[in-house]
Amino acid sequence: MSFFLRRAGQTLFVLVGIITLVFFILRLIPGDPVSVIAPSASAEAKAQIRAQLGLDQSIWHQYALFWGQIAKGDFGQSYFFQGKAIDLVLAALPYTAALAGCALLIALALAIPAGVLSAVNQDRLADRVVLGFCLVFQSAPNFWVALLLISVIAIRLGFPTVAYVGPISLMLPSLALSISLVAVLTQVVRNSLVGALHSDMATAMKARGLSLRRIIFVHSLRLSCVPLMTVIGVQLGYLLGGAVIIEYIFNYPGLGLLTLNAVLRRDYPLLQVIVLATALIFLLINLAIDMSYGLVDGRLSPGNSGSRRSGRALRAPRAIAGGGDVG
Repeated sequence: MSFFLRRAGQTLFVLVGIITLVFFILRLIPGDPVSVIAPSASAEAKAQIRAQLGLDQSIWHQYALFWGQIAKGDFGQSYFFQGKAIDLVLAALPYTAALAGCALLIALALAIPAGVLSAVNQDRLADRVVLGFCLVFQSAPNFWVALLLISVIAIRLGFPTVAYVGPISLMLPSLALSISLVAVLTQVVRNSLVGALHSDMATAMKARGLSLRRIIFVHSLRLSCVPLMTVIGVQLGYLLGGAVIIEYIFNYPGLGLLTLNAVLRRDYPLLQVIVLATALIFLLINLAIDMSYGLVDGRLSPGNSGSRRSGRALRAPRAIAGGGDVG
């Protein structure tokens, strides 16, 4: 419980810091939302609009009002879109969640078998082929992959390339978003599994007559899940950031496209809510990953004492870092 409370406090502190940083950056960079709202209006009309939006107040007064509104559950009205900023974000969030979820599932479905194949055949032809594909996938920008999928697959096979017309609309965007992630996760699985297969535990299991298949899929792969979960938590930021470009290319009505429109229009309230929602999701998922380590490996349970965590629990990463040929 103390671990959870400590991490929850850290999450809240980081969240407040992110929102504060974004608030001041938006108002200190050159540009004015009023010039976007009414570019040809007179100076008097612009001053009136600025007063209506509260932008004529000092930045510290705006900051105090901002937190006062949040305390009341009021996240403000969008400058350009009809409705409250929070409603716009909640309407777009399920689309981005579905896109990121599909991309992650595709990445795991490809990375785990490829990583196992590469680890079992370390330094052989299959290993070199897998690592070669990883290098290509990791070097390919997701926007280039998206354009390639549109020109090669969508146009020839008739897949929808713009907007959202059903679950089939997720296929190409999620595939484009998952390519780089496949390369990263494959290397994590491969390196972790190579180390696990050369650990003392694996050697003892071989001596007991256990098959290589059982050692991999019952014991070693479970240990590989710990670094895999860590990397997934870190790569969540890549998924959310890459979704901005992918959603723009496919005109996908998610949080990424909404973010781009808000940035171009300098929609302060909408951008602040988007950052708040994105940061909260990122922090909560990483908190959940930290709490779930104990389910994969009991030695990493948050309930363990500090000495046990620093002693026994940290032996797994050292074992995973090993190398050598798999016999």
